[in-house]
Amino acid sequence: MADTPKRVVPVTISSTTQADGSVSFFANPEPANIIKGSSNVLIVFTLVADGYRFAKSKAIELKTPQDDFPYKSWTISDTMAALYDSNKNVDEVAYTVNMRDSEGNPVVYDPEIKNGGGGGGDGACDGDDDDGDESSMPQSA
Repeated sequence: MADTPKRVVPVTISSTTQADGSVSFFANPEPANIIKGSSNVLIVFTLVADGYRFAKSKAIELKTPQDDFPYKSWTISDTMAALYDSNKNVDEVAYTVNMRDSEGNPVVYDPEIKNGGGGGGDGACDGDDDDGDESSMPQSA
């Protein structure tokens, strides 16, 4: 059966605490697989880690700028963030999940997105006005 292109791709970021008290994070799926032919994809990240929240801005940050990701991520709530992906190019994209612990200290985790390419997205979202407020989703015209 062929993969069906998806417009919304969910990714869960979870944590485990080791016996020594150290915390490690993992993403499911890892990498986030964007199916070939999908376009205008919204990757929605849900944080399931007690005592942690997404950073208010740049919760999801690409390690290297990519044309397929023309907008910064949106922090929707403490436990939800989203990132637009046009998926035009086949690529593996490294990104950083920026979080804060219960005391406000920065915590990072570095998974990947695997773009299948073939998307026809034009990136025509009316979004990031670059005013530093990453907490709102783009508004339609």
